[in-house]
Amino acid sequence: MYKKQLKAQKILCLVAIIVAVVLFLYALGLTTDLYDTLYQALRIRAEEDLTTAEGYKWSVSERSVPGAMVYYDIQAFDQVLVRYSIILIVLAALLFVTNSSTRRRYYATNYIAVALYSVFSINVVCYAIPYISYFKQQWLNVDFAALKEFSEMYNSAYTESTLWFDLSWVVFALMIIATVLLVACTVWKVLLMRDEKKLLEEGKGKKVKA
Repeated sequence: MYKKQLKAQKILCLVAIIVAVVLFLYALGLTTDLYDTLYQALRIRAEEDLTTAEGYKWSVSERSVPGAMVYYDIQAFDQVLVRYSIILIVLAALLFVTNSSTRRRYYATNYIAVALYSVFSINVVCYAIPYISYFKQQWLNVDFAALKEFSEMYNSAYTESTLWFDLSWVVFALMIIATVLLVACTVWKVLLMRDEKKLLEEGKGKKVKA
């Protein structure tokens, strides 16, 4: 049973670092479509109207796109997500530094490494989901008719795809699954260690009686 647990332990530690890298790549690509389609529109903003609720106004006739500010609005969140993904990669690497991937018996450092990765991973998911949903809605509120007109006028990219926002569910699902399995594998190890200790104590007891 220990061999199966050790194999699962090694695989899951590897999965943990792969998932962290996937999050990093996702964070880098999140604003790809927004940059390709909205950056030029933002660069030639027509006019400001501080009387509007948003604090600005776009004029299609002046070659601007209503709602394009989502490109700037998402930047701060995306930068935080990149930083968090780097931290998660470091925490995943800590699993290997502490030999949590290969150690037969776990010690305090191993439990700490697993706990840090697991807690941080779930916190990132809980932090990111509301923002992704919010910015997806902002993207959907872009005036795509104006964007299409702009793209035809300036021969720039055009898309209405929500692919990068929708991919977040895949990334976050992978993070949750990897974390749950890592924790479950650690609990499995604790149970095996407890049973092994019990057998050793029983064996010593029999020797004393003999």
